Amino acid sequence: MDLKKYENKKILILGLGQEGYSTFKLLRKTFPDKTISLADQKEFDLLEEDFKNVVSKDKNIQLYLGSDYQKDINSYDLIFKSPGVIVSEQVALGKVTSQAELFFTAHRDKIIGVTGTKGKSTTATLIYKILEAAGINTELIGNIGKPPFDSVGKKPNTIYVYELSSYQLEQLNQSPHIAVFLNLFKEHLDYHKSFENYIAAKLNIFKWQKSKDFLVFSEDFDHVEELARACPATKLTFSLKKKTSSAYTSDGIIYFEKRKIMDTVDIKLQGEFNLNNVLAAIIVAKLFRAPNDKIVAALKSFKPLKHRLENVGTYKGITFYNDSISTVPEATMAALEALSPKVSTLIVGGFNRGIDFSGLAEKIAKQKIENIILFPETGEKIKRELVEYKVSCKYFNVDNMKDAVKVAFRVTKPETICLMSPASPSYNLFKNFEDRGDQYVDQIKKFK
Repeated sequence: MDLKKYENKKILILGLGQEGYSTFKLLRKTFPDKTISLADQKEFDLLEEDFKNVVSKDKNIQLYLGSDYQKDINSYDLIFKSPGVIVSEQVALGKVTSQAELFFTAHRDKIIGVTGTKGKSTTATLIYKILEAAGINTELIGNIGKPPFDSVGKKPNTIYVYELSSYQLEQLNQSPHIAVFLNLFKEHLDYHKSFENYIAAKLNIFKWQKSKDFLVFSEDFDHVEELARACPATKLTFSLKKKTSSAYTSDGIIYFEKRKIMDTVDIKLQGEFNLNNVLAAIIVAKLFRAPNDKIVAALKSFKPLKHRLENVGTYKGITFYNDSISTVPEATMAALEALSPKVSTLIVGGFNRGIDFSGLAEKIAKQKIENIILFPETGEKIKRELVEYKVSCKYFNVDNMKDAVKVAFRVTKPETICLMSPASPSYNLFKNFEDRGDQYVDQIKKFK
């Protein structure tokens, strides 16, 4: 990847999270003496410690922090935008680039891109683990936590499994050689402004594919299937319902092209929604001719990722599950389905993005959950929907994780489950969903 062409450009890095720091490190390595500008709406004290240390020692940095962090943005020739940062409308889009855009330009034919509203991290990690087991030189990058620039300079034959959020996809005018599109629900509407804009961003996962490429998608989501029809790539499908798909389940057995791969009981991941992730991963593995024994061994040993229907353990007779990743109602509904009928306490609520919770209320009504612990802001919205459905349960309003866990221990019956699956983003009370999940686990283990 050639960054030398930017030697005479005035450069700004916009957004100083993990990807912003990664961008700075590569640019500094490429241009040891160049002045590089950094901008973020956070004040200095709120930046990550590693970044603060570097910034304090580097004399060739110009900082823009706080509410006016984009005030001089038009004076720059090139802007590296971090995912999720909203750029001032005054800026010409031709000035804005990203790690995703440059990495795709350099490595597009070696990328397996994975997207979907839910399941991206699990599916991407499954693909990575299976390919690694099959002896294929593989890197796991993207939304799951490792910025692509951290992988610059790897061996030429490296395959990159790239988890792609709508934030990373929105600017792309290229699609990966292998695209995996898992599902599509309403999400991130506060950023994208409409479901149509969110869909448009997601479509870049296959919009630019050619006939030599591959598109892997679920036949169980009509909306995804409809969107995929116009794509010229070779299409490979998976389904929990249709035996005509490339990969499918039937009577507790997983098949690929009508040949048995393994029994579903041998997979540690819980819930039907995780079977979709497994099927998608198997298809990709088969594109690389991974042997069945390597696929089965990788799947048998795979454990749920943190914050994704994670079994925290049993304390005082109560089994606690951490599903903090569930930021939309559909994900919480899937979690309830996976753990049914043992959930007696559910912790929900969070940042309000204007999502409808009527489907979740109906699901909770059918599950006969006894206790609902509610975080602001959406907790009240969910409660109103539950009252409409005449759900017979007890409601507990809390505004911090310590109180939520304290209530859970008090009201949850032994030999049942307390599930935190918020159906909402975390940003009103927590830094992110990881922080929310970590606090949940910490408070459970601290409880006396």
